[in-house]
Amino acid sequence: MEDHTKMSWKNDNGISRLRNSVENVTTAVGQAQSHPTQQLIQQAQNMIDRADNAVSNALQNSEHLESVNSLQEQLNQNKEQLQQLQPLKDE
Repeated sequence: MEDHTKMSWKNDNGISRLRNSVENVTTAVGQAQSHPTQQLIQQAQNMIDRADNAVSNALQNSEHLESVNSLQEQLNQNKEQLQQLQPLKDE
């Protein structure tokens, strides 16, 4: 029973880390949209890279694939928004 409890906690913890990571991306992309400087765009891209890793880990280790897929979709929307800012980085 203890092993099941530990696994459940690990799954929930992985989803929490992924959720936090995606929220950080959303914040970073919002900041880059408000002030599309090279630095803020790069910071948002770094957050996206971390969130991509969190998605990969969650897909491998989580039993809550519906939650993972929902967060992955939110991350993909953030990626699209950031892609729209790339031409503005030199301004």
